[in-house]
Amino acid sequence: MKLSNMAVKNVKGNLYRYIMYCLSNAFAVTAFFIFANFVFHPAVDVRTADGHPVVRMGAANGMIISQVIIVIFSILFVGYSTSIFLKSRGKEFGLLSLYGMTRKQIKKYVLIENTIISILSIGTGILTGIVFSKLFFMIMEGFLGLALPLNISLKALGLTVVVFFTLFEIISVIMLFHIKDKEIIEQLKSNKIPKTIPKFSKPKAMLGIGLLLIGYITAWIVQGIAVPLAMIPVTLIVIIGTYFLFTQFSIAVANKILRNESILYKKTNLVAYSQMIFKLQDTAKVLFLASILGAITFTATGTIFSFYTESTRFTGLNTIHDMAIMQRGETLEDEVADSIEEILKKEDIKTNTIHKIKGAVLSNFTTEGTGKEQFVVISNTDYNKIVQSIGGKPIQIKENEIVYNFPHNTKQTMLSDKISEEDRHTNWDEIVLNINGEGMKFKLDKEVHGSIMALPSLGYYDALIFNDKDFDYAIKNIIEKDLFLFHGFKLENWRGSYEASMEIRRMLGDRYERSFYSKVMPYREVKRLYGLILFIGFFIAFLFLIASGSIIYFKLFNEIKQDGIEYGILSKIGTKKKEINKIITKQIGIIFFLPFVVSTFHSFFALKSLSNLLEGSLFKNGLIVMLGYSIFQIIYFIAIRGIYINKLKYN
Repeated sequence: MKLSNMAVKNVKGNLYRYIMYCLSNAFAVTAFFIFANFVFHPAVDVRTADGHPVVRMGAANGMIISQVIIVIFSILFVGYSTSIFLKSRGKEFGLLSLYGMTRKQIKKYVLIENTIISILSIGTGILTGIVFSKLFFMIMEGFLGLALPLNISLKALGLTVVVFFTLFEIISVIMLFHIKDKEIIEQLKSNKIPKTIPKFSKPKAMLGIGLLLIGYITAWIVQGIAVPLAMIPVTLIVIIGTYFLFTQFSIAVANKILRNESILYKKTNLVAYSQMIFKLQDTAKVLFLASILGAITFTATGTIFSFYTESTRFTGLNTIHDMAIMQRGETLEDEVADSIEEILKKEDIKTNTIHKIKGAVLSNFTTEGTGKEQFVVISNTDYNKIVQSIGGKPIQIKENEIVYNFPHNTKQTMLSDKISEEDRHTNWDEIVLNINGEGMKFKLDKEVHGSIMALPSLGYYDALIFNDKDFDYAIKNIIEKDLFLFHGFKLENWRGSYEASMEIRRMLGDRYERSFYSKVMPYREVKRLYGLILFIGFFIAFLFLIASGSIIYFKLFNEIKQDGIEYGILSKIGTKKKEINKIITKQIGIIFFLPFVVSTFHSFFALKSLSNLLEGSLFKNGLIVMLGYSIFQIIYFIAIRGIYINKLKYN
């Protein structure tokens, strides 16, 4: 019989062992092909006029980055999986040697096997990618706002085949060096070598827990700019701690359980837990890898999902007014605001409040230490109107005093006057403003944070709040070109005002391009961008999640024959089928869910650290993501448990 025929028969006969490996690879190929097909789509061109160029360019770049991540991941995943397969086939290689196969022939035989699996994975992945490309394009149409007709790019097809076939073959050739020359009798007995009770190092076990505690506590307490600085050392500490957790501490706990008679002699625990310590030893590195993959997946997805759902807070869109216009250097009448109201009524957008504010922009002033070139000036009364409209406390400013308003707020609230010393933006006590050639000196009372009139969006920045008498005097002496009239609109449903905003922008023309602001316009762009990132992120996260489960699957199914012998003995001595299934469920459950629980703890503290950096809570969205993954993990576990039990019966 030819080696190729033997390889084909072996793949067919051991399909249960290769199925998850093949499907995981196929999913990676599918994701890569779909992303490549999008990048090479004729409509995805930043030079075209349709759609949103920035988001579209970001989408294309995001896909390319994702492809690189998939390739790097595939290299690690395929290499690790192949090494697991080879380690478990010692007896098989011994039999082949006994029948006269040389080491060179065995390597060729394994290479043919891997090539068959590679071709199946690539073929399945590309076919699946073609089937789901239209659905993917339909979803992307919603994010990008442009038509994406179904298009199968030959460049994408060729790139996918070349990249993955080359990748699989190179890794297969490298892994062949793991097949070493051994005596035939040594190979035949490789699966029958008696196992000694696993030993553990108590100092290393305690070190693992200690490192995790240090990492968790640090992640919990670091604030602001210290978070990025602590990120790398904390990550390394947690990774090392996790390694010792699985290789040392888990063995220590298992030993403790084996010495606890009240637990050990309860029902079938003696059988279930006596083997558990060996399984933990054999799968320690696999569980470590799965937990790290899981933590990366949970944290990344939870963060992206939080940015998507909280985009109005995390992107500077938490402004008081939903729509605003500032008229400057002209006859300051209400005609423009009236026209805006008419369009809003026509589009059935209800206006709750309109703030009308008259003020000035002071550009030429002399002061020391401020470093500011211009200020927007408004009255105490107008400021209080805005503050009270959002339930804030009004302020009272004395004559010849001012309040400085910084238009951003680190506390993620609308307006705040509770400013810590480290958050202050003023290092001066007095300021001299030049008003039409006259110097006016003012004393700084305090500062408040938060945008009063969406000023950064309208091209203006810092603001000063004057006492009403000082303001009236200043307004009378300011030249017309420095005066402005601001109208701020609070809408009942600002998220539904996009069409109205576009019509208003067309009505205003180029003259008001930098003076009109509508929250819904940047909001739509932000939603598109984060929605796109979330969508791509879920693809990658799903790939990581399947891979972490698949690695555990490989480890379980590569030892299924030995497990079958042990469970067969239990059956012969009278153990009921129901009890055996319970033992299997306990053993697989611990192996399957232990890394999931550890991943959840890691991501919980990682999200806390990110919450400290962003000064907003990510826990709610993180819990939603973890709940989704938990449901997937349970379904995945039930499926693998069913396959495992059925295969045990077959054996």
